[in-house]
Amino acid sequence: MNTLNTTEAFPLSTADGFTTLYGVPVVAIGEDGGTLLMLGHPDERSILAVTSAQYRTVYGQCIRPGSELNDLIAFGVKRAWARAVPATDGPWSTELTQPDRKHALPVTFVSVEWLEATDVAVQEQCPACGRASRTSEIASSSGRAGYSPVRACRYCLARWPSADAYHVSLFKLPLWDGADPAACFGCGCTSTFTCSAGCRMTDDSPITQLLCMACQAPHSASTWQALRDAGYGSPASDAQRDRWLYTEALRGTHPTTAATTWTERRALARHRALAANAR
Repeated sequence: MNTLNTTEAFPLSTADGFTTLYGVPVVAIGEDGGTLLMLGHPDERSILAVTSAQYRTVYGQCIRPGSELNDLIAFGVKRAWARAVPATDGPWSTELTQPDRKHALPVTFVSVEWLEATDVAVQEQCPACGRASRTSEIASSSGRAGYSPVRACRYCLARWPSADAYHVSLFKLPLWDGADPAACFGCGCTSTFTCSAGCRMTDDSPITQLLCMACQAPHSASTWQALRDAGYGSPASDAQRDRWLYTEALRGTHPTTAATTWTERRALARHRALAANAR
């Protein structure tokens, strides 16, 4: 925080950049936005609500529950008095001061730099416990090499490929997935860089693409036949659908049932996305 001539100070309530959430003005400060500045001294419940709303409405993210969030109130909150002063690297900066000084207002600093968050996405139901999920993250998942949007249920911790309905793009980029043609279709490992000790490419891959031993072994020959019949790895499928079919087969769901469910989930995700965009 910069400390300048106090005669130039002005109330933080008149400073630009604040968003009012649940009745509390809040703005991210610091070089990386790692601290939230809230006007007033809100109670603990309000601090958590405003922090969550800041991530959701301003950043488009959802805070992941965990020890960092649990420790936020105990270790990440500081109540003080402050005022705004002109800054050389921005419109204003914060100056801590005493309550009886001119333009001093009660403020609350919330350190959020260590919180983990995931991207807010179209609502889906967890295939394991059925509860709603609105978050996704880019991660690797079983069934096809590469990274993609993956859901993680906050209740049962199940993970599954996302079925988001994406916005239409008005431009096209060259298609190149960077995949090695000699790599495993399921995990991307190669004979030189294996996914596990002793793993190698199989000589009898059940699909037209290469598979390593680790990716082929979880399913029986009959399950692989059902996966092929459902279109796994075919030009008519796509990366997310392939990951879904593979993942659901690991759960014991027949690929035909999984394929039908995937179509229904895509339609439901599209309906919810269109409804959200119409608001």
